[in-house]
Amino acid sequence: MADTWHGSAQAVAYASAKYMIDVFNAAGSAKLIKIYRIWIFNNGTASVTGVLTALQVKRTSAASSGTGITPVAHNLGNTALDANTTCGTGRTITSTSIFRQILWQCDEPTVTTLDMDALLTLVCFAEIWNSGYGDSNVQPLSCRASNAEGICLQQPGSNAAGTCDVEVEFTSE
Repeated sequence: MADTWHGSAQAVAYASAKYMIDVFNAAGSAKLIKIYRIWIFNNGTASVTGVLTALQVKRTSAASSGTGITPVAHNLGNTALDANTTCGTGRTITSTSIFRQILWQCDEPTVTTLDMDALLTLVCFAEIWNSGYGDSNVQPLSCRASNAEGICLQQPGSNAAGTCDVEVEFTSE
């Protein structure tokens, strides 16, 4: 069985053309990385009104700088993650193809209404990508060993206000 990892970053500021979270498997990696789930939670508390943005799940071919994220093992007995497999936010990315684009709402959630702003704080509504739903015929997004490949969540547009929490769940085998 593959080792499962979870990368998470809190209070990530929206910004034009920003890579919100990514997993990258550099050419020196000896492991196959499979991305199963990506989330973006509308957990910002600053007042934001009427802001929509786009988000894209994309394949990448390079990642550098930015803020590193230390993935957490689902099982403390996991083999250490290959040093050439990294996770980060706000990094300099070379992206290639788009898997999905969605429209996303950046307004802060409220406690008095059950609107989309509040619903986007819940796991079931914050999920952007899910390859782990049980159909063994559907492959997860994969980053092969020795090939310099990754997967990212990018905000490509210029509408930027507020913050969010971003998470990615992946395996290493």
